[in-house]
Amino acid sequence: MLATDLNLERDLAAHRGAMLRFARRRIRDEALAEDAVQDALLAALSSHDRFQGQSAIRTWLIGILNHKIQDAFRRETRYVTLEPEDGAEDGNERLERVLGANAPSHDVDPVDRVAARRMHDALVEEVERLPESLRAVFLMQAIEGVATPDVCRRLNITEANVWVRLHRARKRLTERLGAHLEPA
Repeated sequence: MLATDLNLERDLAAHRGAMLRFARRRIRDEALAEDAVQDALLAALSSHDRFQGQSAIRTWLIGILNHKIQDAFRRETRYVTLEPEDGAEDGNERLERVLGANAPSHDVDPVDRVAARRMHDALVEEVERLPESLRAVFLMQAIEGVATPDVCRRLNITEANVWVRLHRARKRLTERLGAHLEPA
């Protein structure tokens, strides 16, 4: 390793603390924050020759970190999942099944139809109880199937914020409807 590479590593490492504080404020999950900082530092090391010096090195690093955080939100927090038991369907699969519970089916047992109807009613009630900021994103993304860029434009929010709000809405619904989502 060349001396300049060691100096670069030291220079980048000097900003790690600030990067970690930034990531913790945005992610609020220690492990994901650490991962995002490490990814950003690796990206900075591999693309240091592209740094043109038009901003402070910390600003450049925080910019890279911000992109890595957005990537982490897209990758890790699109959906809240419940742990499946022995290959059983997970909470998201059950939630998606329930969202489609209004579809007429002649092969379904009447007891299952009543349970699905009750679950649907409970879901509608809980969606209505969501704060407006979460409800709007959940309805557009999960129910209406609106593309993320369109949600961003309609609500005047960032893509990362869409994923955070969707995550929070699904998490809240999963917690509140947990009894309905348990396998029979």
